[in-house]
This record gives sequence, C-alpha cells and structure tokens, in this order.
Amino acid sequence: MNEIVRKHYPASRLPADLRKDIPEGAEVDLTITVHDGSKKKIDISKLVGTGRNVHGTPDEVIAHIRELREDR
Repeated sequence: MNEIVRKHYPASRLPADLRKDIPEGAEVDLTITVHDGSKKKIDISKLVGTGRNVHGTPDEVIAHIRELREDR
C-alpha cells in the first residue's frame, strides 16, 4: 500500500466534485492511499531457517503445518 501526502494543497486544483464544499481560495491537506490489491505471497516453506524455532526441510515444515491444522 502506498500513501501520498500533500500539505497546504490549493483546493482550486482539486477536481470539481471534491472542491464543491470547500471555500474558494482555501488550502487543504491531502492523504491519498493507493490500494492496488496485489499482495505479495510468500511460500511459508521458504522461511525455513530464517527465524527462531523454524526448522526442517520444506516438506517437514508443510507436514507440521498440516498436522497443526488437523487438530482444530
């Protein structure tokens, strides 16, 4: 997610639908958050050995995760 912030932006430069309720000559603070919907997925087995208590081969990690899920 990306965010664009502009302080004291001239309201006159906003699109008409956004500036209709803003007094003429006013300045605004803008925060625009971009939601691109594409989250990067990481294969959990690639995290093997990268942290504390993460051990084993990718197959062992996947087997362990499946075993944990079966308990529910």
